[in-house]
Amino acid sequence: MYCPKCKDTFEEGSRRFCPTDGSRLISEVAGASQRQPGGIFANLIPKIETSSRLDEILTTDKPSAVRQAAPAIPQPSRPLAPDDIPFFELDDPEIDAPAAFQRPHEPLEIPEFPLEDVTRPLARKVQPFEIPAGHVELNKENRFPSPAEDFSLDNPERFVGRTVKGRYVVNEFLGGDETGLAYLGDDRIVADRKVLVRILIEDDYDPIMSSVLAEERVSLSHFSHPNVARMIDSGEFSNGLNFLVSEYVDALSVNDILTIHGKFNEQRAGRIIRQASSALNEAHQEGIIHRDIRPENLIIDASGDTEQVKIVNFGASSGEPNIHSMGYKAPEVLEGKIATVASDIFSLAVVAFEMLTGEMPFEGESEREYLKAHNYGLMRLPSSINKDLPRSVDEVFERGLAYGPGERFSKARDFGDALVAAISEPVAIPPPPPISRPDAEVSEPVAAPGEQPTLIKKGPVISLEPAVPASVPAAVMTGSGKEEPNWRNRSPEPPVVDSPQRSMYAVGGTLALLAVVAGIWYFATTNQPVTPANNSVEVQSPPPVNASATEMPPMPRTIVQPPDTSFFQNSKTALKGDLLRNFVGFTLFYPKDWKVNGPQNGTSNDSRGKFLDISSVTADDRMKEQMLISYYPSKGTFDLDGERFPQMVKETNDTLKKILPGYQMVSEGEIMLNQNWRAYEIKFQAGGTSDDGEKIVVWGRRLFVPAARLGTRNGFEITMLATSYADGVTNVDDVGVKGQLGTVLDTFEPSQNF
Repeated sequence: MYCPKCKDTFEEGSRRFCPTDGSRLISEVAGASQRQPGGIFANLIPKIETSSRLDEILTTDKPSAVRQAAPAIPQPSRPLAPDDIPFFELDDPEIDAPAAFQRPHEPLEIPEFPLEDVTRPLARKVQPFEIPAGHVELNKENRFPSPAEDFSLDNPERFVGRTVKGRYVVNEFLGGDETGLAYLGDDRIVADRKVLVRILIEDDYDPIMSSVLAEERVSLSHFSHPNVARMIDSGEFSNGLNFLVSEYVDALSVNDILTIHGKFNEQRAGRIIRQASSALNEAHQEGIIHRDIRPENLIIDASGDTEQVKIVNFGASSGEPNIHSMGYKAPEVLEGKIATVASDIFSLAVVAFEMLTGEMPFEGESEREYLKAHNYGLMRLPSSINKDLPRSVDEVFERGLAYGPGERFSKARDFGDALVAAISEPVAIPPPPPISRPDAEVSEPVAAPGEQPTLIKKGPVISLEPAVPASVPAAVMTGSGKEEPNWRNRSPEPPVVDSPQRSMYAVGGTLALLAVVAGIWYFATTNQPVTPANNSVEVQSPPPVNASATEMPPMPRTIVQPPDTSFFQNSKTALKGDLLRNFVGFTLFYPKDWKVNGPQNGTSNDSRGKFLDISSVTADDRMKEQMLISYYPSKGTFDLDGERFPQMVKETNDTLKKILPGYQMVSEGEIMLNQNWRAYEIKFQAGGTSDDGEKIVVWGRRLFVPAARLGTRNGFEITMLATSYADGVTNVDDVGVKGQLGTVLDTFEPSQNF
């Protein structure tokens, strides 16, 4: 076959159209007997030169073997008028249309051909309802009863269990705000992928904004950046509500960390803002505006080797201010104008200001009050709030938070780079100014040439300056008579005249100080172990004053698996609900004959689920020992959690009193778990009588183990129970020490990846 335009040749039957110019290919045999087409369609197809199948049929008794791949010709033999021929058949190269209509008023008889010579099916029109769906119905039981029940704002909880677009199964309602409602779901096609289904409830969009958001969501589906939660899917329900399906990031937000710690470390804040500014910059280049940058939409993902920020909820807001977001809006947005690149940069600068200082740059109760504050400008500089910030940081924020959009940074990346560069500069520490009473009169030095100056005292002088070292020359101390800002150039203090009474006070004060030091040393050493070797006493150093800032998790242990035990590692794979949101990692070994219950989610907002529930029972299924591992809200370190432990003790007592008959707390206090981890412990006991009249005693311990790492929001809650059926356990002090439970607790190892 060959192309009549470009004359390229192709293998017979390999294709129907020329890949170069799109012309329909014709047979080599047809090309050998080219004829000039005529008839009433000659002006429409002047360049089609073909050989008709009818010519072969009329000149031979049977179809030619060369033409076996030709399309089928209608079987019935009947008169065929020109109007009966469908339009698309005119493009078929196997029918010579001009020849067929050389005698339009005389019907053409088409003979019937044997069926065995037909190798191609007849052409037919395809009805739209016959086209199969482009997706697979994964779970027909989860299909909506009717389109009207896609989603209802009256009962958001009812949406749990539904399937979106036949693919995303909604498992949990996470909450919402003025812009939308969030749900946690599973992707039924991509295994082990959690997704966030966000239903948008802002319904006051104008047609222009709706069109802009629709275009941006299409762009987001093709946009990929490591610091942006990826958009996976989107759509619209039959009631007009839009929804977005995006990557789910299980981590703390900047708002969560600000709530826990008040502010960020300067270097950490710089790294986070630089990543966020880079992501915003890339999105802006693609024509995508976020419109709702605030701490809740910056997620700090620490699951990898390095801490990484993820910007979430792109394309979820029109930018309209509300009670939660107006403090982060640029002044032009508060005035009713549309959000732009400059307004995104302004919002990011507000977040950065809050991260570095723990305070907002502007205060107000309404949009009008915020606009008034913006007009006044930045009244409080960040370096005046956080003394660890250099003055160059103030210049960055003065530009990033400028009132006019044209006065700000032109690119988001420029703001992030400028902020990191300013934070990295050393902080200049000015010399302390002289501090004296306002009514004090300064002494003037009087000295003859070559003599030590004496002071003529004109009034009382009270100075809090550092004493001048005796090694400083007199000429340096007296100065040149000019007023110098340096304290070393001021006049020396008046000489102190010793007296017997003063000397007695000094000696007495020294002896008192030595007595206090000796008392502290005695108190510290009497409670420390004595090492008999070399008759020396080893004194442990007291803990640092600010232990919460220096506390670090212990080094991981290498644990040899005990015999006849199974290994358990807490993993996110099978978790959902509160356990997935508050995940803490750990490993342990437990006896193979123990019963294991899988993860159990919390049944309400006030209850916490359990990652692990293991127990040993007697032959008649009576409990001997049990361990339950859950989580508790933590600030990261033992010292910071100190104020929470009394409340945790009260909650424990209130809960266990309802479960265990005769419950009473025995003791509480700090312990060292597995020699390294600081933990807070509650010991308790209970007892009662079984159905057959047998007396049963229950002893228990509950441990609260912080992760010993700042910024971690959850600690480990370990509850251990032992009954009078347990082997070797006779009192509360034996729980987790003797019996099989002691071996399990010894192998408990918290994860180092938080």
